[in-house]
Formats: sequence, C-alpha cells, structure tokens
Amino acid sequence: MSDTSPDWAKPAPLGYGSTSDAAHFVAAPLLAGACIATIGVLGADGDKFRWPGPAMLMLTLAFVALIASVQYGFHARQHFYSPADVDAWYPPGGSRPAESTLRQRQQRDFQQWRRLSRRGSTAYNVGVVLLGAAATLVLAPPEDASLGHAVCRWTAAAVTALGSVAEFEWILRGERLRRFLARATHGPTTGRNPHD
Repeated sequence: MSDTSPDWAKPAPLGYGSTSDAAHFVAAPLLAGACIATIGVLGADGDKFRWPGPAMLMLTLAFVALIASVQYGFHARQHFYSPADVDAWYPPGGSRPAESTLRQRQQRDFQQWRRLSRRGSTAYNVGVVLLGAAATLVLAPPEDASLGHAVCRWTAAAVTALGSVAEFEWILRGERLRRFLARATHGPTTGRNPHD
C-alpha cells in the first residue's frame, strides 16, 4: 500500500489481526510449554522411547520456533491499531495532527506489523511442523515393546507423521498463494522487501 493512499491500512482478510494474536499469544505459548514438558519426560524416562535424543532435538527446535513466534507477535502487535484507536488517542476536535499525517503513520506502522506478523506466522508454522515430527519420534515404540503395543504406537506415529506432512503442504500452498496474490496486486517485486 502506498504511503499516499487516502485510506487507512487494513488486514486482508479483516479478521487476520485477531487470528494472528490467537496464534502468537495463545497457541504458541501452550505448544511451547508442551515441548518443554515432553523434553522433561524424555530426559527422565528415555529408556521407554525408541529415539529419545532425536525427539528431544526436534522438541527443542519446535520450542525455539514457537517462542520466536511469540516474540515476533509481541513486536508486531505494537504497530497494529485501528482508526478507532487513533480517534481515542487523538479525539476529533482536540489537539490532533492532520488526518493525512495520521493515516500515513498508520499505513507505515501497518506495513511493519504485517512484516513482523508474517515472520511470526512462519515461526509458528515451522514450530507446529517440528512438533509433529517430534511427536512422531516420541510415539515410535521402544525395541522391546510387545507386538500389540508396537502396532498401536507405530500406527499413532504414522498418523502423526501424515498430519505433519499435511500441515507442511498446507503451509507451502498458503505461501505460494500469498506470493501469487502479492504479484497480482503489486506487479513485479523488483525493489520490494523480500519479507513483505
């Protein structure tokens, strides 16, 4: 969006701001906590799992990605506000900067929010896929498991692996669609920030 546009910047779809907040400030911390708890279980009872070391590594990487999502979300959120917020802070009729100045500031801040929020979303998505990969490793039965136990755990591991692959494919599809729409909306990307 151009800084000279007469309109206030807004997310597309309009609900993306609240969805982004839910991912960064509700889901990501809960999933990060699950990573740490599972790392503790693997550290204490590693002999009950087939691959505790690789699972702990995947969980650690997932934890870092999910905490990065929280951090990006936190830094992004300070740049996201609405025209109603501007009116509350600068009531019409009071000591208020020019409307064009306020809109330009909001548009600039919105672009910063969008950039940081996308990075947070990428970190969140990576964390979810890594958590799925870790769960697959955790679910694999130990070598001394009975046949029935092994079948159940291998089945659970396969379901988790398929879910993780589906999530990864969904992420890639969404990224391709976002890039396509960005090119269609903004034309050639020459000279644009590659993270926008």
